[in-house]
Amino acid sequence: MQDGLESRLLESVEQILTKYRLCNSCLGRQFALLGRDLSNYKRGEALKIYSTLIASELHELKHEERAVQLLKLIAIQGLFQPARETLHKWGIPIETSGFCYICEGFMDKLEYFRDLILQQVQDWEFSTFLMGSQIPENIIDREDTLRAELNLKYGESIKGDINREIGKLLQTEELQVDFDAPDIVIILNPVTQTVDVQVNPLLILGRYRKLERGISQTRWICWKCEGKGCDECKGKGLRFEYSVEGFIADPILKAAAGTGYKFHGAGREDIDARMLGTGRPFIVEIKEPRKRKLDLNALETEINTLATEKVEVSDLSWSNRGTVRNIKAFSQINEKTYRLLVEPQTPVDNEKLKEADEVLSGATIQQRTPRRVMHRRADKLRIKTVYDFTSIPKEDNKLEIIVRCQGGCYVKELVTGDEGRTRPSLSELINTEITVIELDVLNVQS
Repeated sequence: MQDGLESRLLESVEQILTKYRLCNSCLGRQFALLGRDLSNYKRGEALKIYSTLIASELHELKHEERAVQLLKLIAIQGLFQPARETLHKWGIPIETSGFCYICEGFMDKLEYFRDLILQQVQDWEFSTFLMGSQIPENIIDREDTLRAELNLKYGESIKGDINREIGKLLQTEELQVDFDAPDIVIILNPVTQTVDVQVNPLLILGRYRKLERGISQTRWICWKCEGKGCDECKGKGLRFEYSVEGFIADPILKAAAGTGYKFHGAGREDIDARMLGTGRPFIVEIKEPRKRKLDLNALETEINTLATEKVEVSDLSWSNRGTVRNIKAFSQINEKTYRLLVEPQTPVDNEKLKEADEVLSGATIQQRTPRRVMHRRADKLRIKTVYDFTSIPKEDNKLEIIVRCQGGCYVKELVTGDEGRTRPSLSELINTEITVIELDVLNVQS
């Protein structure tokens, strides 16, 4: 090293800039793993300042040829204004032109990109974001080639660099980066100077009670007109006028100004069944919401007013994608309690009924897909557990049955047997056909 002044770091900088013209950020990024709490722009600037100071000291020590050589390198290949001004002071004016070899200048436009992004997202209400970028392959290849050629091992990707630095410019007390579940994902292409905004869904958890029979959980499109409206559906495009999801999701969709929704229930009850007790857990997923700061208490009141004596919601709260997965997964496992009013075809001896209850309480049953849903469900065998089965004789040869069982159990068929497709069943054990008059869901385990 000449006069002991040129360190390995300076040699690396010279080696890089001799072959490639680099801006502060792209030079600093080659040393990203060295030092903490520094931007790559600051690293690159510091390396160029250090090189300029070394050149100035060499000049003072009369190593003028070496000083001018180094300073020209920093001024021209490093695009560094202080080096140009120092040369001018020495009576060596130079003209520089061109752009950074790697980024072609876009790493010097970060504040412009921030303003461009803020303009693009101004119509969306959000408090968390994740910054992303779309960098053309030729730019990534240039940097990879440079590092391989010069054996540089302390660098990071240009993508990570620009994402982090623009993210820092966007971040405020009210607007925070979220790597796991951001409200929006911002994708910048710095070459085309375009911004793509991916708006993540708004997820609201709650419980619903269905107080009236004849209401489907989800909207059923009319099979005849496929939702267009016909005489069969009285122009509504629906098989049933009311649905739980319609009562609940429509007001939320309107409040959030979204483009659509999905309704996720923890299982579903039949159309002719009521959902009582504390209700069934559900999540409404609003797609591309423009508004997120919703008053959930006010929404709860609005829904219950619109759906008076039909559907009732409670416990609205914010949710996440993990809870959606759990609701779907555990709905087939979690315990549920039902009440059925049924009528055996022939009178049943109470002792025989008691024996049947004892067999079914704690039983493992085998159920093939019921005939009534085979048009929309695959025909397969399900193994379910009945925890408790109690039959209570009523007037006019009717029975009230309370069943506590595993989720996913078809309780009507547990009673009727479905022509042998569910075994054992109450019908099989008491040796008579049974008609289900009504069904209520009393409890759905969270």
